[in-house]
Amino acid sequence: MKEKLFHPKLQLLVRIVLGGILVYASWHKIADPPDFAKIIYNYRLFPPASIHMLAVFVPWIELVAGLALISGIGLRGGALMAAIFFSFFILALSYNLARECPTICGCFDTHASGRDLTVDEKYSKMRKEIVLDCCLVVAAFYILCGTLGCCGTRSGVEGGADGDTAGGDESTGKAEASSD
Repeated sequence: MKEKLFHPKLQLLVRIVLGGILVYASWHKIADPPDFAKIIYNYRLFPPASIHMLAVFVPWIELVAGLALISGIGLRGGALMAAIFFSFFILALSYNLARECPTICGCFDTHASGRDLTVDEKYSKMRKEIVLDCCLVVAAFYILCGTLGCCGTRSGVEGGADGDTAGGDESTGKAEASSD
């Protein structure tokens, strides 16, 4: 069962989709930091002095995490960063829902895209985005578990990241005795 659930091709597909989402989500923020700063401001979670710094740096971290997932270089870090990003978005959106502060997520939207929405439409959109982010956190943890070797193959390579399929003791270099 583990072999099918954590099949390297399935892991690759999830990596590419999740990485693609992060890369796509970062582009409009990188292209227009002032617009992203407005979105961050509307969350009302950060001190005003930090908003411009966040608007400049966060999209680049998001882009690097997405590229790590797609390329496989820094895969664990990319998966962990994705899980942290999406978890934070869940908390921020949930917090704003709880205090009845409608806002636009900003993941794929611009600040202007939320101007024409009613308050009820914003709340509905926020709930949908929380569900989407929950699914994305699960996908990020799926990739992370697959790279840690705790649930099937490690790093999508049979036998581990180092290619060892013999099952020997790496500290001594000796192969395990066969029980045949």
